[in-house]
Amino acid sequence: MKDNIYELLVMAGNKQQLETVLSCNARTEKYGLSLTKEEAQMLVQSRQESLKTQRRVEFGEGIITELIDAFCDSVYIDQNNYVQTLTQLQDIFYLYKNEAQDNLTDDELIMVMKELYEGICFGSVEYLEETCLERFARAVRAGYRGYEKSGGKGEASKFSEEKRWDRDLYLEVLYDELC
Repeated sequence: MKDNIYELLVMAGNKQQLETVLSCNARTEKYGLSLTKEEAQMLVQSRQESLKTQRRVEFGEGIITELIDAFCDSVYIDQNNYVQTLTQLQDIFYLYKNEAQDNLTDDELIMVMKELYEGICFGSVEYLEETCLERFARAVRAGYRGYEKSGGKGEASKFSEEKRWDRDLYLEVLYDELC
């Protein structure tokens, strides 16, 4: 009996989440991004899997709409990689909520993720997950709280060990070497 009630609650929550995710299309279409009902359903299902993997419980709509709003204007996201990128960002979000021991608010973590993704990661979700956020989470676990005043804004660059490179210069040098 208890399992049936839980499943009904999850199904009702998923239906509401689906509608909320689809409503984001009104805001993202100006960036050339939209989700079909099937893609939105995949994101909602992915949320359940991420929560289970990370052993988290979440009430309400989840983080996907906030991720959509934060990342829809990214120069690194287009319609071809939109769903895959959102799925990965959602997984990374829940992973690093745990890794930072829930010391970051959702907004702080999203701000740091966005700045890293757009900046030093140059749109690489893998680099964001495996390097940049790990350093930041390590600092947070060690007691760093500088992000609290800024809401996470401007914090990402403080933990970057790489020198920022110029993409155009790199391509120019590469072209010269090949020709």
